[in-house]
Amino acid sequence: MRKIRRMFPGGNTANGFYSFHNNIIDENRNMLYILKGMPGGGKSSLMKEVGERALEKGYSVEYHHCPSDPNSIDGIVIIELKIAIVDGTAPHIIDPVYPGLKDKLIDLGTFIDSDKLAKNEEKIVESKLNNKIAYSRAYGYFKSAKIIYNIIIENNKRGMNFGKANEETIKLIEKIFIKSRKKAKESKIRHMFSAANTPDGYVDFTHTLLDGISKIYYIEGEIGTGKSTVLKKLMELGKIEGYNMEIYYNPTFPEKIETIIIEELNICITSNKNALKFLPEKINLNNYFDHEIKRDEDYRIYYSLIEEAIKNLSLAKENHKTLEEAYKFSIDFSGVNKIKKNIIREIFNP
Repeated sequence: MRKIRRMFPGGNTANGFYSFHNNIIDENRNMLYILKGMPGGGKSSLMKEVGERALEKGYSVEYHHCPSDPNSIDGIVIIELKIAIVDGTAPHIIDPVYPGLKDKLIDLGTFIDSDKLAKNEEKIVESKLNNKIAYSRAYGYFKSAKIIYNIIIENNKRGMNFGKANEETIKLIEKIFIKSRKKAKESKIRHMFSAANTPDGYVDFTHTLLDGISKIYYIEGEIGTGKSTVLKKLMELGKIEGYNMEIYYNPTFPEKIETIIIEELNICITSNKNALKFLPEKINLNNYFDHEIKRDEDYRIYYSLIEEAIKNLSLAKENHKTLEEAYKFSIDFSGVNKIKKNIIREIFNP
C-alpha cells in the first residue's frame, strides 16, 4: 500500500539554519540525483512531478519540504526503489559521494543565459543582501527566545516532582522494551524534523509519519517537565537494543528530541500534539507539576520573540521571490524539461 510521508530535512532554529539533509537517503541506495542550480530554476517542480509519477505507479513517496518555503520541496525519496532526488544548493550543500555509481550530479545552471541575467545584477545583489539581513534577524530572535525558554525551564523545574516523573519513565521503558532482547546488530538512526518554523508560521507534518503505527505513546508536559529527557533515555535504550529508529527533533531547539519511531516494534513515542489525533496512550508529566509556579510573563516574552522571528522569515521569503523572478526570464526551461524527462525515464523505464 502506497504511503505519503512529509518532513523537513532542515530547520530555522535558535542555532541558525540546521541541516539533516545527509539523512534524506542512506548509503544503501540505488541512486541519488543531486540537482544544482539557481533560484526559480524548476528544481522543486521537477521533484514534485517525479513524486506524482511515483505515486501513480503505486510507490510510496517521502516529500522533504523546505523550511524557508513549505510549499517548495528540498528532496523526494521513492521508498521502494531506494531512489532520491535532492536540491544540493546552499544552504544545504550536498555533493556526490559515489559519483557515477550511486550518485548523479545534475547542474541546471547550464541553462542560464548569462547575458540576459546580467541585466538583473543589481536586483539580484540587493535581494541577496536583504535575504542575509532578514535571516540574521530571524535567527537572532530565535536565539533570544532560547534564553527565555531556558529561564522558563529553570523556573518550572522548581515546581516539578522528578521522583514521580522518573517512576512514570520506568513504567514506560518496561512497556516498550520488556519483551525485547539485545540484537546482534548496530542500531541505524535517522535524524530529521517533522515540523518547522517557516515564513507561514509553525508547520507540522508529524501526522503523516504516524499513519499505520500500531502503538503511540504521547508524553504531555509543560516546558521543563522533562519530556525531551525521557525521549533521550528511550533513544539510548533503543540503541543498546539494536533497534532502527527515526528521531525527529524540536524545530526551534534541535538538541531536544520530540518524536521517536522504533521501526521493528512499529511504536512511536512523542511529545508532539499532532499525535492526539491518533488516540495515543498518554503519559502526563503535568500530574507531577505545580502549575502555580508558572510565570505567564516569561511565556508571553518567549512567544513574542518567536513571532518576530517568523516575521523576518516572511521577509526573507519575499526577497527570495524577487530573486527567483530575476532569474526566471534568463532560464531555458526547455532544457530543464529535457532533464526532467530523462530522470523520469531512468527511474521508471530503466
